Amino acid sequence: MKHVFIVNPVSGKADASLYLVPKLIEAAEQAGVEYAVELTRCPRHAVELAQQYAQGGEAVRLYACGGDGTLNEVLRGAYPYRNAEVASVPCGSGNDFVRNFGSADDFLKLEDNLTGTAVPIDLIAVNDGISAAICSVGIDSEVAYGIPKYRRLPLCGGQMAYNISIVERLLRPIGKKMRITVDGETLTGNYLIAAVCNGATYGGGYLAAPMSDLQDGTLDIIIVKKISRLRIAGVLSKYKNGLHLQNGEVVPAFSDIMEYRRAHSVCVEPMEADRIIVNIDGECAPAAGLSARVLPMAARFVLPVPVYAAFGGKKAVAAE
Repeated sequence: MKHVFIVNPVSGKADASLYLVPKLIEAAEQAGVEYAVELTRCPRHAVELAQQYAQGGEAVRLYACGGDGTLNEVLRGAYPYRNAEVASVPCGSGNDFVRNFGSADDFLKLEDNLTGTAVPIDLIAVNDGISAAICSVGIDSEVAYGIPKYRRLPLCGGQMAYNISIVERLLRPIGKKMRITVDGETLTGNYLIAAVCNGATYGGGYLAAPMSDLQDGTLDIIIVKKISRLRIAGVLSKYKNGLHLQNGEVVPAFSDIMEYRRAHSVCVEPMEADRIIVNIDGECAPAAGLSARVLPMAARFVLPVPVYAAFGGKKAVAAE
């Protein structure tokens, strides 16, 4: 098996090509594996690189060295090649996907990743791409969409940019009139958030779907109705910590504003605008809507040795 490290040099706070690449080379050479290191040059380049190595037909393990956006691109390039496994070396700002299995540190021990085991996981087919964790529309995606412009300001780091983007968003009208179709059932109304979840967390640790299962062939859907600005802080605090759901149901305090469904397909359409901001694994952009469906056991994701022992021993089936 060939091990290919696809490195996003602009992911995270430092240039990964300077500090990470030497560590990757050292680990691969010590393990005695065949390897290659590729640096991405622009958006979507990781998709092209992953596809290039996967379509050869030989067994290959593709390491997404970056954040959730880089992992998303590598998964898109690897899908649907069954000879390709995808691993993560998380060095981005959020690293939400690996939280489904442990912490980012668990995936940064390169020797454990090199000898790890691939397990099958579900993906989401969304619009013209793939989502590994969560895609959404609403105030969450709009806040995330506004963050980059504030990061360019002096002394405005990640958390400061996030806080400013929240304030700016709250100064504008709240809620979007949308049509949401869940497994053929259509809902209409003014909504604050509609999240389609394969994994548990997004947005740097928001525990949107604490009961999600990456191997169950279904999606967790969380829909929040339009609420007053005074109530937003309390709702988002519970939402961030996964306290909005309990025992498979919305907690009583939120039963008037929130719905939780499990489904195979979801379509979200704006009713008063041509486009809405759509978040796909942390990457946000305007789109005509969000169309998502589950892809059962569509990817082979590598769990480092200790992670597989904990997670895989309980529920994961090693990929064939």
